[in-house]
Amino acid sequence: MKQILVSLLLLAFAASVAHAERRVALVIGNSGYEHVTQLTNPDNDAKGMAEKLTSLDFEVVTGTNLSLRDMRKTVREFIAKLEGADIALFFYAGHGLQVSGENYLVPIDAELNSYVDLEFEAMPANLVLNAMEHSTKVNLVFLDACRNNPLAENLARSMGTRSGSVGRGLAKIGSGVGSLISFATQPGNVALDGDGENSPFTTALIKHLGTPGQDITRDLVMVRRDVLEATKGQQVPWDNSSLTGEVILKQLEMVQPVEPEKPAINPQIELAYWDSIKSGESIAYFETYLSRYPDGQFADIARIRIDEIKAKAERDKARQNKPDATAEITYWQTIQNSTRPEMFESYITRYPKGIYADLARLKIESIKRQAEAEVRRKAQASAAAPNPVPERTATKRDEEITVAALTPDETPAGVIPSPVTTLSAEELATALQTELNRVGCSVGRVDGDWGNKSRRALRTYGREAGIELASLDPSPDILDQLKKSTGRVCPLTCGRNQELKNGRCVATRKPEPSGNGSKPSTKSKTADSCPKNPTIYGNKIIGRVPGVGRQTLTHPCGRKLACKGSKASWILSCNWI
Repeated sequence: MKQILVSLLLLAFAASVAHAERRVALVIGNSGYEHVTQLTNPDNDAKGMAEKLTSLDFEVVTGTNLSLRDMRKTVREFIAKLEGADIALFFYAGHGLQVSGENYLVPIDAELNSYVDLEFEAMPANLVLNAMEHSTKVNLVFLDACRNNPLAENLARSMGTRSGSVGRGLAKIGSGVGSLISFATQPGNVALDGDGENSPFTTALIKHLGTPGQDITRDLVMVRRDVLEATKGQQVPWDNSSLTGEVILKQLEMVQPVEPEKPAINPQIELAYWDSIKSGESIAYFETYLSRYPDGQFADIARIRIDEIKAKAERDKARQNKPDATAEITYWQTIQNSTRPEMFESYITRYPKGIYADLARLKIESIKRQAEAEVRRKAQASAAAPNPVPERTATKRDEEITVAALTPDETPAGVIPSPVTTLSAEELATALQTELNRVGCSVGRVDGDWGNKSRRALRTYGREAGIELASLDPSPDILDQLKKSTGRVCPLTCGRNQELKNGRCVATRKPEPSGNGSKPSTKSKTADSCPKNPTIYGNKIIGRVPGVGRQTLTHPCGRKLACKGSKASWILSCNWI
């Protein structure tokens, strides 16, 4: 089967090549001679050959019953078409003669009363042959011009002793490489005009020329057999060939092979097959189904499943390649509120290009600068105080206040802030949540999920810091602002049964029962025992820290006071509520 298909493809290729050839033909038939008896068939022969050659894809130039002038004009038209042709063909039917070994084609107005008339009234056959061989590589010539010619007799009588140079029939013609010349009969013999519509030679040519898939030399063998049979052996067609390859004027028509009928698909079997693979997670299952049922009931679904499995595999691969930042975030949350620079240095050592690496460097610089500022402050205070007061041991609260004393707009020298615009959406949300927790605006768990709790925390931050926020969605500008905020911004809100004491939420003390079993007496504190200026108490408890935001305290006298720090100065103001 494979060999048959290959053969058919080769034939199709050969047919396409042959069809692409440019073929040009000249067909002349002269019957109506004016000065001798007219011939019966040459004009019919010319018409029949013209139709035959047209069916073989030749561009045909045709002329019948031509005078010398018309013959030259027709030949010139043919020669003009030879440029770029692949095959050239010349067919002539009519009177022809040979003189001194040269062949001449005779127009209908020739008289040939003298030898001189030959050059002016007849056309040399070589005029056409030389032009063909000069222009094309394959040349085919068919001459049905060897009839009994009375003009040759007139010419012989006029030549006297030189009449022997006028030969019988046509002379043998030498051909260049790539040419084939076929005569109606052998050189020196006379061809018959025939009793039918065409001469025996032309009849056989029209029948066999261009047999599909057959070389032209084989065509001429079949022509020779038909002519011998038609003339009972009196006329033997003859040819002279210098062709260098096969010339097939008509290729075999390609027969389209009949495809075997595909076996009918059993829908029940297909359905069972699909049920067995439809839940599969391997592309191979669905590719196998498509190869077996390319136009099946579930073909479209199979292709969709293949695309889904490929997309899932790509997502899984991308997820595996993405580093897990959970450990780093947990580490940072552990140290983010520390006032010890070595804690942040350890983070940078472990995560030199981490999410919070730039923030850690800022924290280190901030702590160092604040420590230096504290040393200078103490030195100045010591120099200004009249009586030196022994320094008390720094408490954790003092450390927190010291760190918070760094102004929000101050950026440590030599530290380049991190370009937060390079963070992904999830990383930006995580960084914002971390910073909001740091400044006391709790978002709860830091998970990168920017939900309602995170938005509420950001709204509270904006209100307490005196910042008008255009949006509650994460943005690099908000993160930059948060990084500049130091200390607590959002007020500390104590829970039930708790009270704010020294900046911390502590459990409310219950009164101890009296020894006699009676209810403990409670001495209510009235407004009379509260100081007039609550700001003094607020500064004493909270300290003069800029930008700390709004806080609510309870004075030992029982009244509550609301304190708010000024972002632009070190003044903290409190009011009774």
